Amino acid sequence: MSDSNDLKVKSLRAVTLSREFTAAQWNPRTRWNAKRIVLAVVETQGGVCGIGEAYCDGGDPASVLQLIERDLAPLAVGKTLSELGAVTAVAREAMVVSAKGGAAWAAASALDIALWDAWGRTLGQPVCALLGAVRKRVPAYASAGLYGRDKTVDALGREMAGYVMRGFRSVKIKVGGTTMREDLARVAAVREAIGPDVRLMVDALYALDAHDALRMAHELARHDVYFLEAPVHPDDLDGLARVAAASPVRIAGNEFAYGLDGFRRILRREAVSIVHLDAILCGGISEAMRIAALSAAYHRTVSFHAASSAVCFAANLHSAAAAPNVDSVEFHMLHDMLFDQLPEGTFRLVDGEVEVPAAPGIGLGVDADALLAAR
Repeated sequence: MSDSNDLKVKSLRAVTLSREFTAAQWNPRTRWNAKRIVLAVVETQGGVCGIGEAYCDGGDPASVLQLIERDLAPLAVGKTLSELGAVTAVAREAMVVSAKGGAAWAAASALDIALWDAWGRTLGQPVCALLGAVRKRVPAYASAGLYGRDKTVDALGREMAGYVMRGFRSVKIKVGGTTMREDLARVAAVREAIGPDVRLMVDALYALDAHDALRMAHELARHDVYFLEAPVHPDDLDGLARVAAASPVRIAGNEFAYGLDGFRRILRREAVSIVHLDAILCGGISEAMRIAALSAAYHRTVSFHAASSAVCFAANLHSAAAAPNVDSVEFHMLHDMLFDQLPEGTFRLVDGEVEVPAAPGIGLGVDADALLAAR
């Protein structure tokens, strides 16, 4: 291993990348023609780089980028990678009085992931091994099934069946973006297309109230839906708890929560059966492992949200590999930025599970200098 000076953080920089879509698509809350991501790059005095990602949907990503470079960089530069825990702890403490909420947690998540990536690369070990991996492959579900212009229920069924043909044994679609009758017809078409043995999940993206969420849950049970994700507004924990208590299908949520306390409130209310979290928002890999452990204490499994880039997916995959109580990780079929820059076979699907890359860090061969050149 390098000497202590080589391990010191030399810089923390961030970049925003975007990709245009050929046709508009939408979920229950958002219609878009482009996807944007914010990446953070840590570089050490010894020349090792680590890459992280910050959640940035729903607004101008520049605000998250500035939090990384202006608020967090002074806390990280000059520290050594072996002080990773201390750096992330200081970042969490700085947020207590910042009143910057989720944007600050997203920025801190990117820093934490980048530090773990750099630490793993320095030690020549994958991050999941440093965390104490309990598995080499993680169950994954193909996530898509969005709304589109002139997209029929038959087309939706063919789309999801195509993912099963690629080797997935679980799929997820969106609901809540049209009438309940139409959404239930979509669910029925997908169930018929994928057959009875494939796990089917649905995501309402917080679009329903508690009454309609329960109505939908009872109908979804007829189609053997595994979980209903994010049925009500993320701030409506009372409503979410009522739905979870009476629903015949599992309730999953809330991937938009962040920090250990945010998930503690959800768990204490018994508001979900499956805890859904995302390392690029909840506080990074470090906080994801704390949330997974807290969830285990409540006898809950965890499912990792990943709907962005290869960096996001890798961070969540390594966290999932080290969480004994993992249920699944999301493998998004549309939001897949940077996947085309990875070595072939980086995320190999075997029997419905994704192999965790054995390469050091989070296992990506992405060129950090090339990314920063896009600034």
